[in-house]
Amino acid sequence: MVPALEKALAWESLSAVVDGVVVKSVLIAGFSEGILAYWPPSLEESVLNIFNKLYIQVPGHAYLVLYSLRLGKKFLVILNEERLLALEIDKRVNGEKMGERLLRALKRLDRLFGIDETQSGEH
Repeated sequence: MVPALEKALAWESLSAVVDGVVVKSVLIAGFSEGILAYWPPSLEESVLNIFNKLYIQVPGHAYLVLYSLRLGKKFLVILNEERLLALEIDKRVNGEKMGERLLRALKRLDRLFGIDETQSGEH
């Protein structure tokens, strides 16, 4: 096993995201920390290795759809500054549409929490 992956954690709380139909697996990684958590525990080491080495820096939130011909797997990757959330999705799913919706939701959450922080600072 790759040393950086020894710290990776199969985290059952992520099972809420994995339905086995649309989303087959999920993982969270940090660019400096590598893989932080994933689900299911049986996730292939080859998949963990891809996201342990993937480094794409963009300002704010972004998404990309990644298809590995060798693995026969499709991923929706949500990028947020120094972190990424990778969802292995069914090949028939429109990853671009799903990515756009997730980014809109993240933007709304950012606004919501930004409002809360401003209000709490005034009290």
